[in-house]
Amino acid sequence: MLTVAGSSAQQQLKGHTRAKTNGAPIPDVYVMLMSADGRRILSYDYSRNDGAFTLDLPSDGAPEYVVSTSRLGFEALRQSVRRDAGTVELRLQETSVKLREVKVEAAPMRRRGDTLTYFMSNFSRPQDKTLAEVLERMPGIEVRSDGLVKYDGRPINRFYIEDLNLLGNRYSLATKNLSPANIASVQVYENHEPIKMMRGRTDPDEAALNIRLKSGSRAKWLLTGDFGLGGFPMLYDATVTPARFARRNQTLIVAKANNTGRDIAMELRIHSMGATVFNPATLEGIPDRLSPLTMTSAFFVRDRARFNRSAIASVNQLWRVADDVDLRLNLNYGYERESRSRSVETEYRLGNGQTYTVGDYTSQIVRRHKLEGEWTLTANRTHYFLENKLSAEIHWKDARADVAAGGRQMQQQMNLPRTLIKNHLKLSRLIGRVAFGFGNETEFIRMPQWLTVSSQDSIPLFRQLFVRQSIRYEAGSNDSYLTLNFHSGAHTLDLKTGFAWKGQAVRSALQPQPEGVEGPYTNDLRWRLWQLYAVPAYRFVYGPWTLTSSAMLEQRQTTYAGHTDRDLQIHPAIRFSYEPSAVFKSSASWQRTIRRGDLDNRLTGYVMKRYNLLTRGTEREERNVSDMLSLDLSVKDLSHFFNLSYMTYFSRYQGNLISAYLIRDFYTFSWLRPFDQRSTYWSHTLSATRLLTRLSLTAGLQIAYAHNASTLEQQGATIDYTDHSFTLSPSLKWNARRNLNFDYVASLSYTGVSIDRSAVDRYIPFLDHRLYTYWGLTPRLSLTTTLQHYYTQAPDISATNLFFADLGLRFSFPHMTVSLDWTNLLNRRTYVVTGYNAINTYTRTDRLRPSEFLISFRFKR
Repeated sequence: MLTVAGSSAQQQLKGHTRAKTNGAPIPDVYVMLMSADGRRILSYDYSRNDGAFTLDLPSDGAPEYVVSTSRLGFEALRQSVRRDAGTVELRLQETSVKLREVKVEAAPMRRRGDTLTYFMSNFSRPQDKTLAEVLERMPGIEVRSDGLVKYDGRPINRFYIEDLNLLGNRYSLATKNLSPANIASVQVYENHEPIKMMRGRTDPDEAALNIRLKSGSRAKWLLTGDFGLGGFPMLYDATVTPARFARRNQTLIVAKANNTGRDIAMELRIHSMGATVFNPATLEGIPDRLSPLTMTSAFFVRDRARFNRSAIASVNQLWRVADDVDLRLNLNYGYERESRSRSVETEYRLGNGQTYTVGDYTSQIVRRHKLEGEWTLTANRTHYFLENKLSAEIHWKDARADVAAGGRQMQQQMNLPRTLIKNHLKLSRLIGRVAFGFGNETEFIRMPQWLTVSSQDSIPLFRQLFVRQSIRYEAGSNDSYLTLNFHSGAHTLDLKTGFAWKGQAVRSALQPQPEGVEGPYTNDLRWRLWQLYAVPAYRFVYGPWTLTSSAMLEQRQTTYAGHTDRDLQIHPAIRFSYEPSAVFKSSASWQRTIRRGDLDNRLTGYVMKRYNLLTRGTEREERNVSDMLSLDLSVKDLSHFFNLSYMTYFSRYQGNLISAYLIRDFYTFSWLRPFDQRSTYWSHTLSATRLLTRLSLTAGLQIAYAHNASTLEQQGATIDYTDHSFTLSPSLKWNARRNLNFDYVASLSYTGVSIDRSAVDRYIPFLDHRLYTYWGLTPRLSLTTTLQHYYTQAPDISATNLFFADLGLRFSFPHMTVSLDWTNLLNRRTYVVTGYNAINTYTRTDRLRPSEFLISFRFKR
């Protein structure tokens, strides 16, 4: 029955949905109130267990609307209704819609307010082992190759399991190890504010993911174990994952070891999670002072080109010591021995149109040890918030390489230890309409590192058999700040103000020094920064419109080489957003940022980063001014399970330094020199996904274009250049039958470089597409195949076509699965990739793993 109810505040339509055959109430029907022409969704609701629903009437005064329904298993209904209508029945006709040859009784997705729920049973497949495999099929959710999860094109800002934050920023431990069989649904909390007392007082764009377990999987130990052996040579792959998720405590333990090329260390990666207000003093993410050769191939062949022995262990424990008060311990250890072999040929473009080609061959072994721990106390209540996070990281990495370059055989060795200690404290209290807060972030990092290069013959430029580069880097920072948030009706005022300190010290020496290139080659420098800053912000909400503006004011004082500089900077930003309904959302923003360099840009002496790369900075302080514009549009039509988003980003950059390069023999000398530089970057990304429920098919398409114009100096010539890249990425995920499904993904890109505003003389194509097939031969036996084709066309040489094939067999028993996997059936031994590095062209050839097989046993309880 449908009735009209009115009040002075809001008119509503209240009604019920019933089956046409017997009048029984129908729950989970997506009911939409649309404009009379049926083009716009004005409001919506889901019917409850008794079939009841409520729709808000808009204030437009229109005399007539259309009510539309959507639910799998029932025909769609469109019915006109007057604003002053009386009682009307909405009766739905049942239909037989099949998904994997099973009659579907519930919608695959459901929205209530800002919560969108994906039901696992509609997206999982029999062969799925991990949550990440299922997330990739959910419209609107993207799982990157490194494990980062995005929703609507933005990284999520929290990852919860049963609404508890067990893993913090290392949520890949869950997505790569939780079994879909234990999960009932995945919830997306759109526009999620993690701090409860700030909800309704902020305007976040990011979403959070919450994993809901099946009732039989809560408050009990879940155990998954895998063990496999194969060849040749001998292969092993082992995993043990005990876990328990209860209301008052959670435990997740992960232990893994393999030598199959699979990168399990990625599961310990710290992911960025949402936007942050100005953070001036962080040291996290500072790279090593020396650089082993980058051996990572493109992700689609990463495992194929990687010879490894790896192990990780992770212990994660959360205790809910009181209501909304959590104590969390995260301990992680990782070991990796990675071996890769490659040859690289680089064609350098010179200012006179000539080219200079350098080639080398490298066989490298890198050993890494990582020990990381984090202890966190969080009290997240409606009137106050407290979080203290104490963490420590100890990393040890050594790299050894045999190198052939310039007609010389050389050996390179690096030792790269690192120690990082940090403590982050946040405390906030809500008093009336005002939220007051205090925070402190303290960090310290130390990296004593060294490099040696040796040869049986004299090393070019050095005329010695042995070269040693040592560097000691130490840095510390402290940021103490106060926050204030005032909220009244449509107005919100924010203020963050504080005092920050940051210090860096570097001491380095290269012995002996090269001949023919002016130095110096030693450093003994200190740099200090003091900052007094304030970040006021204002937010105004008017109906579907939201205006947010801010300005960061910063008084800086730096000390370097006995000189003190002072400066006042202002960083303004403004953002408009328009969200008339849950179907459509848009935003536009502008931001100006002034960034000044630190000690990394002011090293006056060269540092030998690796055997063929020496870099230094300049005494002048780096100053960059950037203006950034962005526009986001998104459309979500749950009635047709359709998502569409468009993002464009433009930045204009002005700097006072330019990167300069000198190629001498096989060495690259890089430094910064004064130059009035201007550059621009522009990108466009269009993404669309559609779930066709009648076909059980999820289709996706992403189109991207990027344009980067900048300037560099090479061999004494200043060169203006523009990089162009275009990418087309379609995907199809089809559950043809319960025992047959297909995944097809492809990436086609073209990249090119234009010099001095001339036309691009050559584009490099890159095509990678894969077809994955699962076929359930019997209820216990299944077959999987992966076919992959790679194509590229390097300049002036013939095209490269590579084909890969993998085969898998699965035998399923009540508590065990036996698998036979045979990879690289065609026994491809090398992989070639060509691309641009700024204006230079490189062609890299990697050695691949041979044809291998693995027999594994999976136990689950």
